[in-house]
Amino acid sequence: MPDPRIFPIVSIENTFATVNAVSTLVRAENKRRVFCQFVNTGDEVCYLAEGNAAVIGSGDAVYPSGVGRIETDNMFDGEIYAICESGGLNLSISEGSN
Repeated sequence: MPDPRIFPIVSIENTFATVNAVSTLVRAENKRRVFCQFVNTGDEVCYLAEGNAAVIGSGDAVYPSGVGRIETDNMFDGEIYAICESGGLNLSISEGSN
C-alpha cells in the first residue's frame, strides 16, 4: 500500500528564494508538505536550518549546484531558513503537498 504521507501529491509549488547573509525564511510551515527540494544555483555554500535561524557552518550544507531534500524519511513540516556568506544567493525550491 502506498505511503499515505506521500500519495497522492495534489500540488507542487515551484518557486525560489534569495538567501541573504543573515538567516532568511525560505519556506513557511506547511502541515501538508510531503517533500521539499532545494537547488543551490549560486556560487557559494548555503546552509539550511529547520525550525530555527540558520547559521553559517551549521545545519544542512547545500553546495553550489547541489540539492537538499526533505522527504518522508526526514520529514519536517515547520519553517525552513537559509543563510550564505555574501548574500544574494538564489535557491530554487520545489515543494509537494498532499
